Amino acid sequence: MDLHSARVRIRYWQHRDDIEADAWPPYNDPLEPIWNLPRMSGGWGGFDFSPMRRAWAVDTIDRQLAGRISLREIDQRRSSARLGVTFGAPFVGRGLGTEAMALFLDYYFSELGFQLMVLDVAAPNVRAVRCYERLGFSHVGTDWRTAGQSFNTRLLESPLYEPVRKYFRQGPRYVDVQFFEMELPRQEWLQRSPQLHQQM
Repeated sequence: MDLHSARVRIRYWQHRDDIEADAWPPYNDPLEPIWNLPRMSGGWGGFDFSPMRRAWAVDTIDRQLAGRISLREIDQRRSSARLGVTFGAPFVGRGLGTEAMALFLDYYFSELGFQLMVLDVAAPNVRAVRCYERLGFSHVGTDWRTAGQSFNTRLLESPLYEPVRKYFRQGPRYVDVQFFEMELPRQEWLQRSPQLHQQM
């Protein structure tokens, strides 16, 4: 399996990719550690799903590892899976994520034959939320997750983070972060994809 677009290539994830991903430089955004807080058990995603995970590597055309796309909670009954996306800091903000996702969604709904894709994303991760909205994902729910003891709440006092303050609230012990639950049905993607591909 090898998918190509103008600027990215998608292939199966290999063991050597773990080593290369570990070498990505850290993000400069101090909010980055809260982007992947785990969901509470029994939350979204229903029941009767397989714990199996599958992963794909996203390379640039010059074969640099740029990101990772994964599927988990593969639910044969609903014909759905939960998306996970990680991109290295040097490759963020260049449109590569949107391009890679458009390419992968074609594969997901056609070759893999799924009918629905679901995901959860930290609301303060505005760039990711906008990417998913552009791809056609709709908001179907929210939940709150604790940021934990290590999160520096004084960051939110900065005017820089004023636009995302609404996505935080004081929990019983620590600050909680809002997450959005989003989904994309196959039919919505089939209607939207021709125009998106023309724009890329």
